[in-house]
Amino acid sequence: MRFRDRAHAGRELARRLAGTSAGAGVVGAIPRGGVVVGRPVAEALGAALVVVNAHKLTAPIAPEFAFGALDEDGEILLDRTAVQDLGLDAADVADVRRLTWEAMRARLERQGSARLIRWLPGEVVLVDDGLATGLTMLAAVRYARRHGAGPITVAAPCASRQAADALRLEAERFVCPVVDPGFAAVGCYYEDFAQVSDAEVAGLLRAARGRGSGAEDVTG
Repeated sequence: MRFRDRAHAGRELARRLAGTSAGAGVVGAIPRGGVVVGRPVAEALGAALVVVNAHKLTAPIAPEFAFGALDEDGEILLDRTAVQDLGLDAADVADVRRLTWEAMRARLERQGSARLIRWLPGEVVLVDDGLATGLTMLAAVRYARRHGAGPITVAAPCASRQAADALRLEAERFVCPVVDPGFAAVGCYYEDFAQVSDAEVAGLLRAARGRGSGAEDVTG
């Protein structure tokens, strides 16, 4: 199955979530692409659309391959095998974490109250546009759980078998139309996988606020 774009993927997720997550008052989307997917999900559930910030950690020699992830608390999640395979030492990991954290802090300041933490504790649906290693979503789930989220539903249009297996163990529900043992890259499951800007994310969050189900004080 391929999706036309992220909005189409979000509608497919919303259809599968209908009736399974009626108690969730909030959809926490991982920026940036997850916010586009999360909008139709939030609309279908009548839930708020906010962001849950988790960012993959990558090395300059393999910028598309995640060896870990960082959450809003600054907590780091590492795949030790990936770190070893990439030949990274503790200093390398620390440098990547520092740069990622600086960028994330700037994003947190721009997002104001449009963040998942304002809706916790409580039930939550966590959304991204796809799960390759699953590390970013895993970091988001553990962040949400740490702050009282539960039950947690993880929803994504596509996932590798490895990521799906890991997240089924972490979340109460896992909803994913495409779980592919031969998963290559998230973009392979989309006809249009254009980059999403911070301005687009801010606009989606403002629109959600305008419907009365989003967060306040969102800036671009």
